[in-house]
Amino acid sequence: MRKNILGNERGTALVATLMFLMAMGVLSTALVFTVQNDMKTSASYKYGQQAFYEANAAVQNAVDWFANSYAPHASSVDYDLTTMPVKYQSENVMLAGQSGYSAVYPEDNVIQAFSARLGDRVLAANDQNSGSYSVNATLLRHRIAQFMNPSTFETYYGAIERWRLDCVGYRGPTNKPLGVSRITAIIENNGEAFFDRALWGKRRVDLRGAMLIDSYNPRLGPWDEDTNYAYGGAIGSNGYVDMGGNALVRGALGLGPNGDYELGKEENLTGGVGGCLGADCVTYLSEDREFPPIADFTVGNQSETVRARDEFTIRNGQYNNKYNKITVHGTLTFEPGIYYIDELTEGAQGKIQVSGDTTLYVKSSLTLTGQGIVNTSTDPTKVTILYTGDDAVAMEGGSTAFIEFYGPDADLTLRGNIDFSGSFIADTVTVGGGARVHYSNESLRRHLMPRPFRLITWSQDSL
Repeated sequence: MRKNILGNERGTALVATLMFLMAMGVLSTALVFTVQNDMKTSASYKYGQQAFYEANAAVQNAVDWFANSYAPHASSVDYDLTTMPVKYQSENVMLAGQSGYSAVYPEDNVIQAFSARLGDRVLAANDQNSGSYSVNATLLRHRIAQFMNPSTFETYYGAIERWRLDCVGYRGPTNKPLGVSRITAIIENNGEAFFDRALWGKRRVDLRGAMLIDSYNPRLGPWDEDTNYAYGGAIGSNGYVDMGGNALVRGALGLGPNGDYELGKEENLTGGVGGCLGADCVTYLSEDREFPPIADFTVGNQSETVRARDEFTIRNGQYNNKYNKITVHGTLTFEPGIYYIDELTEGAQGKIQVSGDTTLYVKSSLTLTGQGIVNTSTDPTKVTILYTGDDAVAMEGGSTAFIEFYGPDADLTLRGNIDFSGSFIADTVTVGGGARVHYSNESLRRHLMPRPFRLITWSQDSL
């Protein structure tokens, strides 16, 4: 019996060994297949990430190009809305850097500059390590605006624009890439209004008596208590704001981080029905507002005096628009233009008239105590006074004034039973005597300090 049993077990070890080898072979094959798949996945991820870096480089270079190299019509005062609407020649405006697309833009030099910087650009470390990117830019929004250089205070017309950037990055040759990544981004430039509040006092604002500060829309005509007023009469100071008496500010108060204020009563400061009241209308800025100096300018030797009941017109271009002293007791009209004056004085019966875009640079002395400045457009942004002196400035009278005033080193006083329409910035600002200040919301659209293009939204699609 023992012999038969042992004879039946012969060959078992061989079968077990063969089965073990077969199992190992299956496991080895699976392991090799898994490793190969992991290597392919890792390579695909690596090439996809490299393509993403190419596409991201396209976004960054496009933002840089728009911020620093793209400036259509930057110095032209004849900027025409029809020159570059969202559609041009019945097609969407596009700057094309990707092959197979056509640029649709009114200026060839911009098309060429965009294509040279953002069209099929190759990025190569060496012959074995290279990629490329390209960008298409489509205009989504476009609005004409007047900008101001805060260093020179020169104005120019440009546009606030929003663009969509379609960026694609390739790792390896574009006809057979190892990785592809697409990024869609939205960029926009903008402008910050220089005359952004009814009053700005660098060190102090004092409001006294039965005075009013609010806002209006000059496109609807002059301010009117019943039909054309709003709660946009904001004021501000880096330092101190003192509101007493029956002063009424229909707007908010902005203060520097170390600023302070005093209200005679909560009703002195109101944001309107359903809006803020008193302390709830006060906000603190993250840092003090900066007040750039007005660049030095030269004046002339010519002086003009307009006697009472006389009328006189100062012509644009005469005497190079440079004057020494201008004294007004009658009616003086400035033709639209830019004028440089050492001293400007408007007496009790004097009146200054303008009919279009006019800028008055005044160096040493400024007094407007007559009938104000009559601006036929009823839009204060059409008349700008830039005062470099540190002598006190008084504005008062019994009529109207439509102006934007900037005198960062002067003490400014607004008083009298008069409507001051516009924006007033000075070292200190004092308002009283029944004066009313109406901020023009058109100031939010003109004299904008340019802000570069910036990224708004961003999304990725890797292939």
